[in-house]
Amino acid sequence: MNGIIQEIRPLSDKKMRFRICLDNGADFLLYRKEVGRYELEEGKELTEEVYQTLFQEVFLPRAKMKAMHLLEQMDRTEAELYSKLKDSGYPEDAISAAIEYVRSYHYIDDERYARNYVRCHQENKSVRRMTMDLRNKGVPDHLIQLALEEENETDPMAQIRRLLEKKKFDLLNEDREKARKELARAYRFLGSRGFDANDIGNAIREYAQNLEDI
Repeated sequence: MNGIIQEIRPLSDKKMRFRICLDNGADFLLYRKEVGRYELEEGKELTEEVYQTLFQEVFLPRAKMKAMHLLEQMDRTEAELYSKLKDSGYPEDAISAAIEYVRSYHYIDDERYARNYVRCHQENKSVRRMTMDLRNKGVPDHLIQLALEEENETDPMAQIRRLLEKKKFDLLNEDREKARKELARAYRFLGSRGFDANDIGNAIREYAQNLEDI
């Protein structure tokens, strides 16, 4: 990467960092001492040689350490890790190299993440909701489908029944207005978890019937 340094802008934080903006649209963050050490100035060309030195001495080791730190905090998808590193101001090539590094040690694995997610959430989330959540986390569709096929062992109706029993919705309240509000609350609760409307209706009718029989 090379280009003309258009702006060296201080950030409003306590770390004394600066955003270096190039005329080709690229940008990255450096500390004040690094700006001086590598003799970066507005209007000056950032040569490929200087950039490669920055890449090897600053960006790559720092991006690797940041990636490892982020994964120590919690398991993440590749897309989530990319977003975190991008927000931290690393250039694209350093981000790609850092992700490849952690992937090579299986510290990040979207298939493993999807399988774990399904195992942990299948009791209280529908297949539709888990699919949507994993897509939002950047997991590819083929890995989502694989995880659902091999890890999901729940029946939607059984899931809904368990959730209704857990929440103890008062659907048979003698006050018809309160009962109506409880019914609406139950529908909203189950709908927010992605369950099919027909399954919700059938399960609620079954649940209410069981309450009457008690």
